[in-house]
Amino acid sequence: MEKNINITERLKKCGAMVEKGSKIADVGTDHAYLPIYLIKEKKATHAIACDLREGPLENAKKNIKKFGLEEKIETKLSNGLENIKENEADEVIIAGMGGILISEILENCTWENKINKKFILQPMNHEKDLRVYLAKNGYETENEEAVNCMGKSYVVIKTNFTGKAYSLTDLEKYIGSLKAENEPSVCYIKKQLHDLQNRKKGANAKNETEKENYYSKLITQLENILEGRNSQ
Repeated sequence: MEKNINITERLKKCGAMVEKGSKIADVGTDHAYLPIYLIKEKKATHAIACDLREGPLENAKKNIKKFGLEEKIETKLSNGLENIKENEADEVIIAGMGGILISEILENCTWENKINKKFILQPMNHEKDLRVYLAKNGYETENEEAVNCMGKSYVVIKTNFTGKAYSLTDLEKYIGSLKAENEPSVCYIKKQLHDLQNRKKGANAKNETEKENYYSKLITQLENILEGRNSQ
């Protein structure tokens, strides 16, 4: 029986946001590395590892058996949260997918009572689209942290469903609640800055003055945030 499991810094950051003693559901579990890690670390008391495809679920089952955790982790074939009952999980983790797909999974969740359910989300791209969806649909951000993994920068967002929509500033759409207070956050803000600079160039090439001015304003805000950190 295996004793230790190594997971990426990206998944560790997701795991760090799980409240100790929770029942969790890991959507798109793939090899079930995160549920195994959370049970081994005694962060979760029970886990559901679910995936849309049979292949990854078979891999998950093999890994769960390898660690002797069949009584703590169950597997489910599920399209998003379709086959997960709302009383089966206190916290839902959706990691390693695009922000738009994560939004669609949340949108298709048919749970009657999502109030105060926790969702830990780790988008691989389209973070801005995800943040906008969360705000419009009443998912309040409790915590957002950046993480560097394998040379790339990501964010992990923990939300609490309240059902109350709220608005975001243009800056918040791009960097959420992040501040330039640590290296991963700085890397992520720089990534967003680079993206906006490219968008500004594209707008300039097409003579889209309004868009160019919009991007210029955001670029200045991000540069000020980074300069403020460097001057400390």
